[in-house]
Amino acid sequence: ISPLDGIRQRAGEQVTVSYALGCPIHRQLPQIPADWLQTGVDGRSGLALSYFGNRELTGAPVHTAVIQKTELRWFGESNPYIDPTNFSLRLSGRLTVPQSGDYYFELTGIGRSRFLLDGQPQIDWWTPGAEQKPVTLHLNAGQAYDLLVEYSGPDAGKGRSVRLGCRPPQDADPIQTAVDLAAASDVAIVVAGLTREWESEGYDRPDMALVGAQDELIRRVAAANPNTVVVLNVGSPVAMPWVDAVTAVLQLWYPGQEGGHALADVLFGDENPSGRLPTTFPRRLADNPAHLNYPGENGKVLYGEGLFVGYRYYDKKEIAPLFPFGHGLSYTTFAYANLQILADGETVQVLVDVTNTGKRAGGEVVQVYVRDEAARLVRPLKELKAFAKVVLQPGETQTVTLSLTRQSLAFYDPAKQDWVTEAGTFTVLVGHSAQDIRLSGQFEWYGDGGKPGRLHTGLPLHVILENARGTAVLREHLGDLLNHPQADMAMSMSLEQIAGFAPDLLPAEKIAAINQALSQLD
Repeated sequence: ISPLDGIRQRAGEQVTVSYALGCPIHRQLPQIPADWLQTGVDGRSGLALSYFGNRELTGAPVHTAVIQKTELRWFGESNPYIDPTNFSLRLSGRLTVPQSGDYYFELTGIGRSRFLLDGQPQIDWWTPGAEQKPVTLHLNAGQAYDLLVEYSGPDAGKGRSVRLGCRPPQDADPIQTAVDLAAASDVAIVVAGLTREWESEGYDRPDMALVGAQDELIRRVAAANPNTVVVLNVGSPVAMPWVDAVTAVLQLWYPGQEGGHALADVLFGDENPSGRLPTTFPRRLADNPAHLNYPGENGKVLYGEGLFVGYRYYDKKEIAPLFPFGHGLSYTTFAYANLQILADGETVQVLVDVTNTGKRAGGEVVQVYVRDEAARLVRPLKELKAFAKVVLQPGETQTVTLSLTRQSLAFYDPAKQDWVTEAGTFTVLVGHSAQDIRLSGQFEWYGDGGKPGRLHTGLPLHVILENARGTAVLREHLGDLLNHPQADMAMSMSLEQIAGFAPDLLPAEKIAAINQALSQLD
């Protein structure tokens, strides 16, 4: 619920906001909200926690605290107050629910545990043969119930946990309830997403869909209110079949305990979002570069996509993503102008003027992609090589400078088992995302061992022929080869590259002789 807390506190009277939370169907039930709980010690919100230095809850507690949750986890030696291999604990307090109805409780964990309400055992994972199933209890609003959870760690293993989950009474049609609220409101905000039960390290999601009926919830709310904002609290791309029906989509990326306040700051305009997607959001799972190769077979996975991962794949296959790598909107706009590319043979300086053309201060992430126009090996159409974030006031212009080095232009050659940088023409593409390129330009690079201003066999053929003395050297060594019918096709290639296709016509000795003659030119 936390993403909505900040919005609820900020909504005030100017805008009526419908709180339609797209909860996944949890493998584990949500924890009991802290504001339903009071300690039996001093009435503070939460539960009283007592640790014991044995597995039987005997003797005086070795440590006490007040906690705001009904889940505890330990892994290894994670608590300074207890021996993680020999302890037990008690959680106690009073439970007061906000509405009368049937509440569904579930107790899970690693170790022994039991849940009691008003002294009556409800779920017992402590006593062999006792009732261990989830339980549905009818509770009355405003009535205080004594809640008790007891836990004892297992004999072996590093993992230990206990969790009391609760599902409150459900509307007969909760989506219709959200639709009715949305229809009567100025703005509808749907917070949807995944939880750690569905997305975490160590296992894969089965597909890109939001679990449960969240897609249906979003579609129906958007149909009822044209000003619907979808907030996605997920850690990876999800399918958005409703994206064209909503006003905006905000990606949270699991922001943590202050996420609700951060979300409110963005939605109410106190902060101007300026983040960019670090991954491509495909329209469907089948568009993913690894779709044909993963999860493999016989326990092995072929990384068949090779270089073409992420945006490189979508560029090469000409597949339009849902949202491209580097994409992100804000409450202002930016213009790019006056691209300059300064190459001195050691570094390449890319300079571009960025202007805030809107009415709000904001940040823009300038992205520089590079394309090798005539690489000897297969290369992506473009690769991100530099980026910089600039924060500008309305109407302000700033020149952003980004640097490229030899490593920025290099690629790995398996035949040489080394990184190489070839001479030739490179295109610089500057933009807002991998799909939103604003400016482009080119520069010549002299390759490994080349010197600025000097001719050598690592340069494209047309560069040497543009120099009269260079042309003379080539005619002296190549003669009629320059008049070959296919010579025009090789103008963007270097002599070293051409030699790879025609070693009989251009043996290594001839290439070395030409390079020596070119190096002596002023």
